[in-house]
Amino acid sequence: MPSTPAHQTPITLTPATISLELLQDCLGTLEQLTTGITNLGVEATSNPLQAPRVRVFLEDLLTSLQNCENDLGVYEGGLFDL
Repeated sequence: MPSTPAHQTPITLTPATISLELLQDCLGTLEQLTTGITNLGVEATSNPLQAPRVRVFLEDLLTSLQNCENDLGVYEGGLFDL
């Protein structure tokens, strides 16, 4: 087991800390997705040949999110207005 530096207290794994770690990882992933989707949109505006592919991708993404809403009942629309 790796040693903990003197200035740092070890993390005790409890259901709460595991939930917090999972939440932080999910938020980080969502941030990466948001950045990637934004970059696609920006690139598509400067490259008209790419724009139709990006639009199809965003429509598919919206469909996937709506399917999640139907399956999980947690998504509350308005993410994309296509």
